Amino acid sequence: MSDKRIKFLNTHVDNLTMEEAVEEARKLVRKGGRSYVVTPNVDHIVKIEHDHLFREIYEGADLILTDGKPLIWMSRLLRTPIKEKISGSDYFPEVCKMAAEEGMSIFLLGAAEGVAKKAAVNLMKKYKHLKIAGVYSPSYTFESDANEISYIIHKINKVKPDILCIGLGTPKQEKFYYKYKDLLEVPLTLHIGATIDFEAGVVKRAPRWISYAGLEWFYRLLKEPRRLYRRYLLDDLEIFPLFWKYRKRPLSYVFGSCNILGVNIAVTNMKSVCQYLTDNLERLRGEYVCVSNVHTTVMAYNDESYRKVQNNAAIAVPDGKPLSLICKLRGHKAARRVAGPDLMPEILRLSEAEGYTHYFYGSTEKTLKYLEKNIREKYPRLKIAGIYSPPFRRLTKEEDQKVIERINAAKPDFIWVGLGAPKQERWMHEHRGKVNGIMIGVGAAFDFHAGTSKRAPKWMQEIYLEWLYRLIQDPKRLLKRYMFSNMEFIWLILTGH
Repeated sequence: MSDKRIKFLNTHVDNLTMEEAVEEARKLVRKGGRSYVVTPNVDHIVKIEHDHLFREIYEGADLILTDGKPLIWMSRLLRTPIKEKISGSDYFPEVCKMAAEEGMSIFLLGAAEGVAKKAAVNLMKKYKHLKIAGVYSPSYTFESDANEISYIIHKINKVKPDILCIGLGTPKQEKFYYKYKDLLEVPLTLHIGATIDFEAGVVKRAPRWISYAGLEWFYRLLKEPRRLYRRYLLDDLEIFPLFWKYRKRPLSYVFGSCNILGVNIAVTNMKSVCQYLTDNLERLRGEYVCVSNVHTTVMAYNDESYRKVQNNAAIAVPDGKPLSLICKLRGHKAARRVAGPDLMPEILRLSEAEGYTHYFYGSTEKTLKYLEKNIREKYPRLKIAGIYSPPFRRLTKEEDQKVIERINAAKPDFIWVGLGAPKQERWMHEHRGKVNGIMIGVGAAFDFHAGTSKRAPKWMQEIYLEWLYRLIQDPKRLLKRYMFSNMEFIWLILTGH
């Protein structure tokens, strides 16, 4: 994932130039593993809003490049300008050029019978040293044929391409890859839609001036009105209410972000975070907030799936004093610590006046009992929608559904999650869009405010020794975490990661 990822409407995008995007592709191939690229346009943004699987696919993408002039214009209106439109059909030839220079091989999957072969011939003429590892044009209903799917996977893995390019149309191509990605031994996959047809010359792309004017969709509509009229003239009109819905952006309340070991930490302060959450309450329902510290950042560095969980949060704030210090040392002078145990009472205080409701999920029944008692004493007018201490094991599907129904029936505005890291962040990510409130993972804040655990004195917090105070209190549980995580963090920062 690029370190220039920003929140945009209902997803994220990597704010890159074409040159930077090609360089990212080069890095992902060299890294190995299984990475993939998506290119959102207006149609994709609308689909993300309603299709949970499609949203999940976008959340897991290693590179998200903005395809569509209308989205570029919207980004400017939202004051989060995206540098450049990078459509799949423009990006693909640039990646082919890079692959030819680097000796990388490409596999083309998609288009009608014979079209992918024709595209391959044209590409090898255009890029002299390009290696086409193979091509395959599946049947129209191949995804329901287990034998053909097995054949496709075997055919691709046999030739071991560096880059797989899938042109099956959206969302078919993205859903096919996501379902079988663990079986496909390919370092990088691009989803390129009609690009194979363009490269084969069987479909003519809109002239450059039409594309530049943001009218490529109109050109395609004129070419295929029966197939595309519903998408462009009916479904995609939803982009306007979506733009209105997501018009308030985090950048109104934060001053940028600082990438620390792959995690995008918001450069912000307590007042701005509280204002952001309360101003955007309706839009952020179903989203989550990560309160990041050294331990969670090191875990995210070592675990790609957890890193994606952190970076897909509505905002990740610096809970740990060292994180805000690193932000400052890297030029973000406005960075301030936003600790979970401080954020919770600040939001509760604001809620008394505004009438926001709260649900507390996690910890033990004993801790929740004391927490509720203390909160009611301190904030007598606060509305507590509910509390729940889940079992200390993974819930069954049926149990989890009952939890979702229980929380939603209480209609909370804020859902405080105290399960400890990384469990609470993974829980919030899994329940994104399922529970109707803003989820905030605050870990030990439940214990501190319940009085079952004592927080470090303010002077220890100020000199970066809160971890030592907690270690002395609970050495058996925290010794390994702090000794290894803290040392690894210092080493990684000093060695330039």
